[in-house]
Amino acid sequence: MTTSALNSNAHPALSPAREVSDEIVLDVTGQIPAELRGTLYRNGPGRFEGGGFVAQHAFDGDGLISKFVIDGGAVRFQSRYVRTSKFRQEEAGNGAAVRGMGNQRPGGILANIGRFPADSANTHAVVQANRLLALSDAGRPWEIDLDDLTTRGACDFDGKLPVLSRFSPHPRFDPVTGEMFNFGLDFTPHLSAKLPITMHCYRVDRAGRLHTQATVPLRYAYIQHDFAITEHYLVFVLAPIVLDPVQAMLGLKTAERAMSHRPDLGTKIVLVPRAGGRHREIECPPLMYIHINNAFEDRGDVVIDLVRYDHYDDFFDRARDFRTRSVVGGFASRVRVGTADKVTVEDFSDQQTELPQHDWRRTSREYRYGYHTTLDSRPGAVNRIVKVDAHTARHVEHVFEPGDAVGEPIFVPRSATAAEDDGWLLTVVYIAAEHRSALVVLDARDPSRAPIAVARLDRHFFPGFHGSFTSRVAAS
Repeated sequence: MTTSALNSNAHPALSPAREVSDEIVLDVTGQIPAELRGTLYRNGPGRFEGGGFVAQHAFDGDGLISKFVIDGGAVRFQSRYVRTSKFRQEEAGNGAAVRGMGNQRPGGILANIGRFPADSANTHAVVQANRLLALSDAGRPWEIDLDDLTTRGACDFDGKLPVLSRFSPHPRFDPVTGEMFNFGLDFTPHLSAKLPITMHCYRVDRAGRLHTQATVPLRYAYIQHDFAITEHYLVFVLAPIVLDPVQAMLGLKTAERAMSHRPDLGTKIVLVPRAGGRHREIECPPLMYIHINNAFEDRGDVVIDLVRYDHYDDFFDRARDFRTRSVVGGFASRVRVGTADKVTVEDFSDQQTELPQHDWRRTSREYRYGYHTTLDSRPGAVNRIVKVDAHTARHVEHVFEPGDAVGEPIFVPRSATAAEDDGWLLTVVYIAAEHRSALVVLDARDPSRAPIAVARLDRHFFPGFHGSFTSRVAAS
């Protein structure tokens, strides 16, 4: 494995992570609450170089699935790389032949024409219908064993997922029905000027069966990473970030370089009825974002809480130049779509944050508390978990040590009937002073307090992008 690209300027959390193929018991300081029991699954790029492949984009690192099993006050840990075709190719020493989001295959146009970027399966880990799925923007789901994290193979939901469709890394779960909703974009038809891009809207029932709820034709190949649900709608905010599929698929440019910001297009908000029927489209001025926290309906309005960016470059340049230390983050904002299609945008804060989360019991319903993290990789930077009160705009912060890298905060309620913020925040932290990672447990009611417990690994891994908690205790 080459390490030439991981120069002294890169954050040490980005150095390659060794997987933990056999479970280990972590050292715990503090005390794990007796009521806190279950499994936290995480996903993120664990290595950016291997077998001749050197990632030129943050989304091209190999997906590392990890699990923290919390049971009886103890924490067990395990991690494995997803055995994608890309990973196996790198392990065979043929990584230089991989085309990624930011990489071209050697050999020019003929070597890249017709090839999608390789799937790294590195963005999210979700559990539904007793199945663990590794997800990314670049491909389809990978099924992972819930207990030992071995890769079972690609998942097409018994052939129901269309052959050319992706499956977004940000599914949404209805806390009342138990259904999982998602979407997938099909870019290929755009190669014919007579055919539109198609956005497929999916519902996965409690038994794990996939149903296509709607198809929405799009004029442009939008780069659509996230969406939300309300009680009656699937909610899409189509920011003016588009792909030129001809340049990408003909191999003229990398997929990342074939993307562009088109503020002249404005932003299109699409509301797709969950029960079927014609979708509604609302035009508004250009709005740049990557992640949505939650959405809900309020007296006929649709409210969408997201992380808004001032400039396209504030995220996409950072993702390309991820080895350069910088700040990644936007502003916690509320977008309100009125019954007369009037759209307003209001910021909760002028603090730059990302990876927003909330109490998943409130998904698609009105809620009060959001949980964010800061992503500042500059030398000696101080990162935080930030709790935002949507009713008062009050912020409560947990401040970590200088140089620590902090992952997404996952809320776990104390009980099924506990109040909205009565529970814990679980976050993975890279501890700079020790060059190792840990699971940190905070009191969600007052995150500013010292951690309730810290479970340290004997090694490090990048805190990752996204994950989920389940009350199921994974077997050892």
